[in-house]
Formats: sequence, structure tokens, C-alpha cells
Amino acid sequence: MGGTNVDLTKDTRKYTQKYSLSSAAGVKALLRDRHRIGARRFKGDTAASDIIIDLHSAIESACLTERQAEAVALVYGLDVTQAEAARVMGVSQPAVAQFTDEAAERIAAVYQRWNYGEITVELEGNGATDEIV
Repeated sequence: MGGTNVDLTKDTRKYTQKYSLSSAAGVKALLRDRHRIGARRFKGDTAASDIIIDLHSAIESACLTERQAEAVALVYGLDVTQAEAARVMGVSQPAVAQFTDEAAERIAAVYQRWNYGEITVELEGNGATDEIV
């Protein structure tokens, strides 16, 4: 007789994350989790596609400076530390932090203009060990 494997703990690895996109902190949290949200597209989550498309549009509409865009791409796109991004950019780590903070403020302002508010996403992982903002 054959057996089947059933993952009884699957639901315990899921948690819900809210992102308040009218604040820089919410935008930073979304940027931080964008790869995990983007991966959900391949599991049939069309809402994840919408979130990623809207995030890209918000970034484009935010009119970021070249340095802000570079810092966001390195820190949130390539997932390097601010210290590593600073080395690549030839600036100090506090400068990278300032660039990402300013970029998050500009992106949040776009979401505010759009009256976007708050979104909720179900993510997989251990919410207790993941940093939640």
C-alpha cells in the first residue's frame, strides 16, 4: 500500500503582514518583503502581481534622485547591507541610510496621492523570527 505525505504544519508557517503604504516605514517593509511577495505570483497569487506592479509604478512616479534609486536598488533589490551599498556607491553608510529614508518618504507620498492606504499580504515563514514592521 502506498502512503501520502501530508504537511500538517503548513498553516503554522503562514502569517499575515500589513503594510501601511502612506508611511515611509510601511514602504520600507514592503520593499524589504518584495521578493517574497513577488514569488507568490508563481503560486497563482494575482494580488501579489498587482502589489509588485503598483510598487514599481510608485517607485517610477516618486522621481527619485539617481543616488536614492541606486541605494534602493542595492539595499532592497539586491539585498545587500547598507555598509556594502555604501562601499559600492563610494559614500558612507549613513548616507545610504539617508538615501533610502528619503526614497521611502517619496514613495509613500505617491501612495498617499493614490489614496492607497493599507494592504495585507499572507506570507510564508515564521512570523516570530521574521522582522515585522
